Amino acid sequence: MIDCAFFGFLARDADARTSQAGKLWVRLSIGVGRDDNVQWVSVAVFGKAAETAAQLVKGDRCYVEGTIKLDTWTGNDGAERHGLNVAAFKCDRTHNIGRNRPKRDDARDADRSSRPTRQAPAGGAAFSDEIPFAPVQS
Repeated sequence: MIDCAFFGFLARDADARTSQAGKLWVRLSIGVGRDDNVQWVSVAVFGKAAETAAQLVKGDRCYVEGTIKLDTWTGNDGAERHGLNVAAFKCDRTHNIGRNRPKRDDARDADRSSRPTRQAPAGGAAFSDEIPFAPVQS
């Protein structure tokens, strides 16, 4: 198995289940990619992360970490099928990731510009913006 980490979106509501040992686990169907390049991944979330994953609903975006493997099975029609399965140990709902981030808020930018500039520590040398490894200009 291979460690993996990815962002995706839920195709349907989380399916919370209980193992034979009485522990919660959650099955998710997650789309990764966009448009015609979406890859569907079946995710089983275990441990403490299952509590968070159980709250996810169709369309939610999430971040997943786990181990991935390619499985093969026979479908109801008798055809051989292949798919990616992930056993996840981390699954968090996310907002505004990647290309879906909203444009920066002018109020946040104004806040950044009103921050004080760097000051030399008391009794210390002033900061230098010179890059120590930059070539010397002659």
